[in-house]
Amino acid sequence: MKIDLELVRQTLKDAFGFESFIASFITRIEEDKKLPTAAINAKGIMSYNPEFVEKHATCKEDLFSLVFHELLHPMFCHFIYKTGMLENIAADAIINATISTIYSEHSRSGNLFRKLYSKKGIQGLLRPKSEMLRSRYFKLYNKLYGQARESDPITTGEVIQALKILAQTERLSTILLIGSHRQEASGAESSNTFPKEVLAKIAEDIRKSLKGKGGHYPGFSLNLMELFLEALKTHLSIKKVLLQKFLTKRKLDRFKEYHNVRKTTVSPIPLYPSKRDLVLLASGFYPGYFHNVQQRPKVTTKGLAIYLDVSGSVNSYLPKIVGVLSKLRKDITSIFLFSNMVVETKFEDLVKGHVRTTYGTDFNCVAKSIIEKGFDKAVIITDGYASMSEELAKELKRIRLATLTILFGEATDCEEFARFGDVVFLDDVCQ
Repeated sequence: MKIDLELVRQTLKDAFGFESFIASFITRIEEDKKLPTAAINAKGIMSYNPEFVEKHATCKEDLFSLVFHELLHPMFCHFIYKTGMLENIAADAIINATISTIYSEHSRSGNLFRKLYSKKGIQGLLRPKSEMLRSRYFKLYNKLYGQARESDPITTGEVIQALKILAQTERLSTILLIGSHRQEASGAESSNTFPKEVLAKIAEDIRKSLKGKGGHYPGFSLNLMELFLEALKTHLSIKKVLLQKFLTKRKLDRFKEYHNVRKTTVSPIPLYPSKRDLVLLASGFYPGYFHNVQQRPKVTTKGLAIYLDVSGSVNSYLPKIVGVLSKLRKDITSIFLFSNMVVETKFEDLVKGHVRTTYGTDFNCVAKSIIEKGFDKAVIITDGYASMSEELAKELKRIRLATLTILFGEATDCEEFARFGDVVFLDDVCQ
């Protein structure tokens, strides 16, 4: 197959829509015989080995798999792992399974991967329709391609951990992996150099394409779909990630905070095997189940204490402010409006434009409200033109208040709250 820019863009448009950002992101196609397979850099330049493409990418579905494979590495944040062969195999196993099952129509059920890799052994993890029934990788393979949803969806880190145990005797150097995997090559760059704005736009295209996908047909992995959706959230919620640092346990909204607790579990694949399990493996005996001592996430519901300045100056900026906050409407139940007094208002009422104000501005009422409610963190949205008594400021310092102040209007600083945390501009939050 001869690859050119028009063919690549049309292939991506067929999958993600005529006006998709992903299709327009690819700006140039170049041949590069130094590359084993293909690579895409942060400028949207796709480089490929013509011999590899001619031999293996024989249809449009194969081209889709080749291009989309490279774009999915930054979506899954795979750059956070080491660059060893084992880690690269684990990352590719997740991506190839995602393309083969969730995008089965556009990839012809992973046709490219079925041509590249053997049905058995560790290579079987890199393709669908493998023969893994009596393999030591069977349970791991079933996590990737099994139809049933399990309570703990597989993650890239868990695949890496399992392979460290299962693949100790495998020869990995002979396995050809798709993409650059951050190895230096002309025109190719590391996937972690993609700007956040680019990743967010790619994630939005992918999110839209997932509508209606899912189900109960053979080969579709619900575990994998859950993992994929969680990966996309990393890039889709930049504003939410910014605000997440200011959650407080003294106000209950619908924000979920995750932290780890130590727990012993049993699993069919060796994630964090006990010493007993390791001894059995060393003696040639494969346990039916492994006893894992690991950190498990615990979910705590927290809230966001947002104080919105509704003095007279806010009127011209209110639509933009509400537009930013409305993206959090599923998470926030109420918001605090302040002028010369603080009024807690249902978030839905604010979105509808229901605002109570005295038209003045006073940071003292905000400080008193924070102290009274016992908040340790708060977000202040204001034009910055108000004052606070030193007595209240000292009390906020004493309770170690942390704030994020978002400025609208002409002010360039807010000294009253700058002592408690960062001050940013509304336009920066809206980007």
